Amino acid sequence: MKRIKNLSIILSGVFLTGNIAYADFGDAVVGGIVGGAVGSVITNEVYHSNQRTHSTTGHTTHRSSSKKYKKRYVAPKMTDEKRIQKALSSLGFYHGKIDGEVNSYETRSAIKEMNTAYGIGQSASLKPETKDTLIYLGTLFDFDRYLIARGNDSRTKGRKIQTALKIYGYYHGTIDGVVGRGTRSAIAQYKNENGMSPTGSLDFEEEYQLISGAKEKNDRNIDDAINSLKASGTTQKPVQQPETNVIIPPQQTEVQETQPVMLVPAEESKKNIPETVPYNPNNK
Repeated sequence: MKRIKNLSIILSGVFLTGNIAYADFGDAVVGGIVGGAVGSVITNEVYHSNQRTHSTTGHTTHRSSSKKYKKRYVAPKMTDEKRIQKALSSLGFYHGKIDGEVNSYETRSAIKEMNTAYGIGQSASLKPETKDTLIYLGTLFDFDRYLIARGNDSRTKGRKIQTALKIYGYYHGTIDGVVGRGTRSAIAQYKNENGMSPTGSLDFEEEYQLISGAKEKNDRNIDDAINSLKASGTTQKPVQQPETNVIIPPQQTEVQETQPVMLVPAEESKKNIPETVPYNPNNK
């Protein structure tokens, strides 16, 4: 009887400890702590009555001290300067950190290398139109990174869906992987305009078609932007060549071939002229 009373007192203490744990950990964790504590108490009461109280207290204290808070991942803020570096890196000209320091030696060297390669110029500076194209390219390369990311967790899949919807122009929020009201609304709009049931969710086939189609569209956008960079170099003014003096040879007059003229002395010419006979009417 004494052993049963002791067991009742200990169980009451355990459930009191469980109530405290509820305030700290939540329903799921509380269930694990209380269940484990009760099982431990029953086992100790039957087999190890001398160590009952110490084991129970130590077990509860250990679980409480191992409490961990899951930190939410916060993606680094992407700036235009970082997008420029990202574009230069993806194009193969920049090999440094994506830190936004566009005036660093590494970034300036990459800019000059790109300008030279695409025929834009020889400087380490960016023209306004080139800068805008690089910022746009940096965004497109980020889209590509999200679309081809590996992993089947909800956040990775959520970022893929949000990126694809943004490429198609349906989603305008932050790409954070959280499929909330804005993402579901964009999904419904996309499905409605593409002949599908306008719900806020995607089955496996619909998800595949959305992401694969967005990947193809994004690849075309990247190619167009790169071609635009290269074309900006070919539209530069041509370098004027130094003038050279061209010597034109004088025109040669054509000499017509003529027959040689024979000069005859005057006396000889008189001999060859036949004599004229005076007219005589009696000579008939």
